[in-house]
Amino acid sequence: MNNFKFIFSLFVFFLCIQPVVSQDYTYTKNGKLYMPDGKEMAIFGVNFQPNLSWEYKRLQKIGVQLSSNELKKVTDESFTELELMHVNSIRCHLTPADFVDHEGNIVETIYLDILDYMIAEASERGIYVTLAFINHMGSAHVSNSMWVGLNREEWIHNKKVVEKTKNYITQLLNRSNPYLNVTYKETKHIAMWEIMNEPSVYSYDEIKNTGYFKDFLSWAEGKGKKEDQRTYLEYREELVRNYINTMHKLIRDSGARHPIVWNLNWHRYMREHEDVFRAVASSHVEVVAMCNYPGQDLVGENYGRNPKDLTETDFSEWFKTYYNDVTGYGWALSDAFKNKAKVVYEFETFFNQSRYLYPIQAQYFRALGVQAAQMWTYSLSVYGPYSSGSHVLSVTSTPGKAASFIIANEIFKSTRLYTNYEMDSPNEQVTDYYAISKERNVAIYSDLNRLYYSGDITKWNPLNVSENVKEVIGLGNSSLVKYNGTGLYFLKEIDGILHLTILPNVKHSKNQWDGRQEGVITELDHTTKNKMSILLTNWDEGNYSIIERNKGNKYKLYAYRKKNLTDFHIQPGKYVIMKGKVNTKLLDLESVNY
Repeated sequence: MNNFKFIFSLFVFFLCIQPVVSQDYTYTKNGKLYMPDGKEMAIFGVNFQPNLSWEYKRLQKIGVQLSSNELKKVTDESFTELELMHVNSIRCHLTPADFVDHEGNIVETIYLDILDYMIAEASERGIYVTLAFINHMGSAHVSNSMWVGLNREEWIHNKKVVEKTKNYITQLLNRSNPYLNVTYKETKHIAMWEIMNEPSVYSYDEIKNTGYFKDFLSWAEGKGKKEDQRTYLEYREELVRNYINTMHKLIRDSGARHPIVWNLNWHRYMREHEDVFRAVASSHVEVVAMCNYPGQDLVGENYGRNPKDLTETDFSEWFKTYYNDVTGYGWALSDAFKNKAKVVYEFETFFNQSRYLYPIQAQYFRALGVQAAQMWTYSLSVYGPYSSGSHVLSVTSTPGKAASFIIANEIFKSTRLYTNYEMDSPNEQVTDYYAISKERNVAIYSDLNRLYYSGDITKWNPLNVSENVKEVIGLGNSSLVKYNGTGLYFLKEIDGILHLTILPNVKHSKNQWDGRQEGVITELDHTTKNKMSILLTNWDEGNYSIIERNKGNKYKLYAYRKKNLTDFHIQPGKYVIMKGKVNTKLLDLESVNY
């Protein structure tokens, strides 16, 4: 018996230390998402949609031509901005009215081409993509598309629409991406398939006025049940569960192996849809999605026409209240959903340009068990200066907010899943690695090699700053970098060379929270020189060459200093800084997006 125990213990020991076998795709196990290498997923990013005609309408207003080359250029530039922000995932809710006909057949259009290109470019850059198959935003490139004129509820209730949807999804999964030469279902940088963006179903009172009421009556008669609201909710629960399982089976039967997501809409959705939540909990999907908009409760339903500046609003009680409310976000912590992985399909600070709220949201998401979160929606590169309203994020036009997003990403990745959210207030926090302050409108992240900050921290920085810092991202001044410009800067030492990117100076000529405005909201100044000091260890004395890095990685000497790197003047741009005098004609550096 003792020998048996020893052998069994030895077996368990070696079983536990076996390395995780890498897979080709992301996957789920026991209610958690994993990357192909077996590590727990923790991806943080944005919704990104250069492939939507809805998005093009915004670009069209500022003179962008509807051509493949133009949209690809915008896509490339925007991806480069996302890389600066350390984005490792994007989500896109497709609008099939841009490339699907009245029977659910795929049509070759410019927007389908840009979708192919976007996925290929994301794959090339190591960025994971979540695609939601179904959404409609009122814009249609294919005039006779099946999605034109449909109520959102019909996507689930209309049997003919369901069959056409199956045709569309099957064709897309089997489509060969011409830029990758692999099918969509075989694309390794697809993170997840989301069946539908913000699904909707008829209420009992609503369905009585539609032709779909007869389907319910037939179901009730077959079950020997009364025709009333209680019976209808039983019917609706079964309808939703069957729809989800049908689409799940369709995707799996195609050969696609990526996790499949069902979208559970905005907070409070459960209050009138408990039956839907039961259906999802008992369905076959591996992942459930929620969104997060703290200011949503404080504006009217048509918030675009009734904007409100919420930048100074205190949301600490909002987070606490809905964390504990099962009809808010508490359902995510319930036993019913313990075997479902969780993601946030959209989030935003919402009419709010603060520099601290994204980190609080990231922390909140991890407490709810969330493993992927994408802000909606990133302002594409050329559109950034024109962007305003409830959802605004741009690395150039919202520098402080962008810096807080970068910090939020680090908090998201480093916070353990299901960390208890009980705290006095999320607004004022100091931990070993990050600090958040609503009062000072700033967030800070500091570890052995990095220092990030969303505003000036010369008067308040409760974190220890390592002498070994090699990377600084910031707005304003710190103990390591001083800069009196108004754009973000990115500084990183790589192999004894400093790579420096300074983004344009920013001036907000109009309110960024009011989306009713037209024209330039944020003026970007690319030419004004500002004073900078770099105080990193081992860069505080000697002679230095400041070299401008132009497009195509062509180098030009910007300045040669026979003294340290304090109080020099520099304009926005990309630079490398090297010790001693450097002959730029002999310079050959690997391209670095810094």
